Amino acid sequence: MSAALAFLGYACTAARTITWWDGSSYPLAAVTLGIPGAPGSLLLTILGWIVSRIPIVHPVAFRLNLFAALLAATLVGLVSWLGARLATPEGREPGAVEGLAGALAGLSFAFAPTPWTYAVQFTPYVLSALWTALILLAALAWWRRPTSSSGRAELFVLFLLLGLDLSVHRTNWLLFPAVLLWPSIRSPRANPLRDGRAAAAGLVLGLAFHLLLIAIAARRPTYMDEDPGTWAGWWSYVTIEEKGGGFLVKLLPRTASFFSFQIADYLRFLGRSLSPLLFLPAVLAALGWLHIVRHHPRRGVGLMAFFLCAGPGAVVYFNLPQHYMRPIDRHYLPSLVILAPWIAVGAAALLRGAARLPARVVLAPGLAVAMALAPVDAWRSNHRRCDLSRTRFADSFARDLLEPLPARAVLLTNGDNDTIPLWYLQQVEGVRRDVTVVSLPLSSTGSYVTQLRRGDPDLATLLGGEPLPVVLKPRPVRGPVTTVVEPRTGLGLPPGARAPEIVRFQPAGLLYGQDLVALDLMRLTRWRRPVFMASTVSPDNLPWLWPYVRLDGLAWRVVPSTDPSVQDMGHMREQLLEHVSYAGVADTTIVMDVDSRAMCTNYLAGLVQLALAESRRGRADDALATLRFIDVHAPPARLGWDAGQIDMMRTQFEAEAAKAGRGSSH
Repeated sequence: MSAALAFLGYACTAARTITWWDGSSYPLAAVTLGIPGAPGSLLLTILGWIVSRIPIVHPVAFRLNLFAALLAATLVGLVSWLGARLATPEGREPGAVEGLAGALAGLSFAFAPTPWTYAVQFTPYVLSALWTALILLAALAWWRRPTSSSGRAELFVLFLLLGLDLSVHRTNWLLFPAVLLWPSIRSPRANPLRDGRAAAAGLVLGLAFHLLLIAIAARRPTYMDEDPGTWAGWWSYVTIEEKGGGFLVKLLPRTASFFSFQIADYLRFLGRSLSPLLFLPAVLAALGWLHIVRHHPRRGVGLMAFFLCAGPGAVVYFNLPQHYMRPIDRHYLPSLVILAPWIAVGAAALLRGAARLPARVVLAPGLAVAMALAPVDAWRSNHRRCDLSRTRFADSFARDLLEPLPARAVLLTNGDNDTIPLWYLQQVEGVRRDVTVVSLPLSSTGSYVTQLRRGDPDLATLLGGEPLPVVLKPRPVRGPVTTVVEPRTGLGLPPGARAPEIVRFQPAGLLYGQDLVALDLMRLTRWRRPVFMASTVSPDNLPWLWPYVRLDGLAWRVVPSTDPSVQDMGHMREQLLEHVSYAGVADTTIVMDVDSRAMCTNYLAGLVQLALAESRRGRADDALATLRFIDVHAPPARLGWDAGQIDMMRTQFEAEAAKAGRGSSH
């Protein structure tokens, strides 16, 4: 019942399209059977590829998000079942009290903010949490096996799951010390080598599943963030070499204060997850663990070992920097899976205790109703924040960036959120496949440059067609780079402006991979194809190119002129006011998360640039009209801007308009 209720809630609030970060990359990887950035989730990609072939719900991203909801609902059911079993005395089957307590634990977990957030979008984190529950289930099955059983089969399954976790998202490898301790805690005098072969066989078989990456890479999928198609490439992918290597094990020095920041961050996660109804779930979890320790002290110690490895262990391993760009609650989620069944144990103990009191006829039902209010309170508190059913910011921004571009444009992008949603729209939904989207950060990797060569005939000789290393090393500048300007029109210049025959770019210092690729793009296309930079690209990237860019909608167009006055204002205005949708940006009934606000700020920044450009050219009335457009379509307060800045601009433009009016009257 708890799983069904959870699925109903998740399905109603699931995102109808892609979301930011992994919510775009994993749908893209699933549909193309591709390879996202390390560490990836091979198993999720394969499962998603199968689901994407079942044409039951459209678009495909929504279908995959519903599949995530199904996985999450299965997890809720397992949490409920584990809670009910842990709450049941030995030798008995769960009764009504234990079933109710298990449902309470499952639903309290289901509608906590972090599980709900990842239950409504297709990312690895629900599957990783589900894997935690399966590992815990296998461990308890081994612990509670019949005396006549050797337990080797259960141990094989336990270590098989642990090995397979490398292909899930590997967070559960933090449980490895607890899994090793588990048999010795149950039987301190047992020979640890007796069942070692079964455990080793399961572990090796699970780890071997990750070798499928080599076969998938051999297919040359259209989306392949890294190339694990060789043994060296596979090892680089597994060890996350391009992000630092060494499996990212960097325990010391700490990147922030361990207690006041890193531990505090984890405690805030627990507080958000266990706060409903005056922290009732937290109190019940503490009582539950104490109850387990009282009646099964060794099992209680073993379960605490699992929790410490998943919770504080994650704090130690991830070594969260002080100003990290994303919260890492998703990596704390396995610890909540381990803790949530204890809620059921505490609830069942209280209900059984109330049933023994003289006023049990009133007290026990009243206590049950009060406990049932905890998941209801969690739903009430988190529903608006976790409801993504009307949130389409990633999809809309990607369309607004792609669709206004001219035919066969080349678009340079800056990161995941301005790149992968565009690739998803192109490769999955067929939107503007003629545009070549080039990720500047990936341009420093040889495998990506090779992929660009393979995917666009105009770029076949990119970087000279030479064999490329895994990472392109910076090269010194060898003078200016001259490009021929072949077309005489269609260059993004205003009417009447003449195009030069050549353009000399003046890069300085070292040329990095993105510089080399961008220079080659200009050399190879010879301005026959329009080149743009997404509005998310900062002047720190390709500084030698910025004198040539002019705002053109949500992108900067590269034009063959360094004269800042050479700009087609009419086209710029048309792009921003007529060809960009601003879908949902001004709708305050839709929650705008931090990532959406950061990306949607580009709408406002573009409009402000337009208003300022109009003011500089003496078009104060047009500038005021642009500010009125901002008020309606991209309200500054909604996007975290100081509205006073817009008011100051309005005052300035009104004064300019009044002055122009007085001048014309004379």
